Amino acid sequence: MKFEELKINEQVLGAIREKGFENLFEIQEKSIPLLLENEIDFVGQAQTGTGKTAAFVLPLLEKIGVSFNHIQGLILAPTRELATQIHDEIKQFTKYTDIKSLPVYGGVPIRDQIRDLRKKKPQILVGTPGRILDLVSRGQLHLDKTQYAICDECDEMLNKGFIEDVKEILGLLSGNRKIWMFSATMPKPVLNMINEYLKNPQIVSVKKASLSSQNIEQGHFLIPRKNMIRALCSLFDSIENFYGIIFCKTKIEAKVVSEELTAWGISCSALHGDMAQDQRTHTMNRFKRKEVSLLVCTDVAARGIDVNDLTHVINYGLPQDFESYVHRIGRTGRAGQKGTAYTFVTPDEKYRLSRLEKFIKLPIERKRLPKVNTIKQSLLKIELVKIYDYEELEKSKDQDLYNIFREQTKDEDYEALLKKMYSYISQNIFSNYKTEESLDLGEQRGPKTSDSRNQKVNGEDHVRFFVNLGKNDGVNIKSFLENIAGGLSIKRKELKNVVLKDEFSFVEVHKNYKTRFLKGKKIFFKKKQIRFEVAKAPSRKVRTH
Repeated sequence: MKFEELKINEQVLGAIREKGFENLFEIQEKSIPLLLENEIDFVGQAQTGTGKTAAFVLPLLEKIGVSFNHIQGLILAPTRELATQIHDEIKQFTKYTDIKSLPVYGGVPIRDQIRDLRKKKPQILVGTPGRILDLVSRGQLHLDKTQYAICDECDEMLNKGFIEDVKEILGLLSGNRKIWMFSATMPKPVLNMINEYLKNPQIVSVKKASLSSQNIEQGHFLIPRKNMIRALCSLFDSIENFYGIIFCKTKIEAKVVSEELTAWGISCSALHGDMAQDQRTHTMNRFKRKEVSLLVCTDVAARGIDVNDLTHVINYGLPQDFESYVHRIGRTGRAGQKGTAYTFVTPDEKYRLSRLEKFIKLPIERKRLPKVNTIKQSLLKIELVKIYDYEELEKSKDQDLYNIFREQTKDEDYEALLKKMYSYISQNIFSNYKTEESLDLGEQRGPKTSDSRNQKVNGEDHVRFFVNLGKNDGVNIKSFLENIAGGLSIKRKELKNVVLKDEFSFVEVHKNYKTRFLKGKKIFFKKKQIRFEVAKAPSRKVRTH
């Protein structure tokens, strides 16, 4: 079915044409005509990346009366990112209409949202449950005239503990309201809420099997945990035009991975729950504009990220539950495009990998990390593309420098000059790949160099720790050393290679102190408990561009 066949106003259709939408996805084809033609309660079961947002936004827009200034449609989302994403899509669909919408969520000053509510008088409100209830309790939001309420990602509402808040909000609506609920799964508490608040709902389901997309190539790498960062860097360097997401299990892991990738010279940003909302928005906008090619985040932080042209999704270890795996890989291979999903599996995770394959009813093929020569070829091609992309030399001050270049190289043999230029390029872009060392499990390592011997000494004799203390906590190098050394009863000189960042730090100590760091007495800085986690040894060489 095509969008042109839907009974929606021409202004919205015009916006749809501009977005390049033509054919409806399955959930859209099953939901939109039904919701357009009927005043019903509704349940839609579909996973992330199936077009759910348009499935409820387009029918809602047809039911909005622009002459009314109260909240007619309320959309509940479990995260700020998802609320923002839904609002952005509404704005795109309504660009030629007078319909106004507004997002409200925590993490930003509520006074600004109160001001916008009063000033803009939106017909549609998109928000997280906590902020919605906060606005209601302050007397700034009234829902007794709201006719349509939509709850997106109901299962995630449950996971985040928002179900009771959702119920409270639904209880504030008018008696003749219509409720539409969308969820990837239907756990019992969600079903109970449906039975309690919806009247004879129409139920539409997109089968889970449809998510096992033929457009997604799945594979796994069997890698010891100590090699995972290096393996990630090698994989990234071997792939041209990489644009993707790396999923980590925890906020701390996401921070560390992002830090290590940046040190390697890879363009990336982290997205995690400790970031302020303006930082999140800035990071997402940079990623969408492809100013960075890699986003490192957790499952929670990634909720609501909707980018259709991702080339890769990488799982930095198996996720805690298999549903999360399906959510993750579903972010690539969208809209008919090809995508790749790779998973890093440690030896102790092999049994869970087998269970995951049974869960998705598909094999996840074991892959081998690319050889060093393959990586170098990829890096060289990338560098050549940069050169080819430069515009031809124009008359400018650079012309004088170019003439000097020509004068200095006029006696050079063409082949000899190319060799010198190649040597110069290779020294700058191949610096991280001096040996043929393999990072895959069970493969033979290459010969040891002085660099590898130094790494071994550092790895065996010293331990690098991640510390949840940074500049933003008011700490400096002196106070950092004093608090840790004093709190753990060790000499300051034993703390090596301190790297102080805004939100966290790194420190190295002799392996004899490892237990003291991990199982020693609790220490604090300004009432904040200091925590330590073992981190990867830092890269000694950094690629420059």
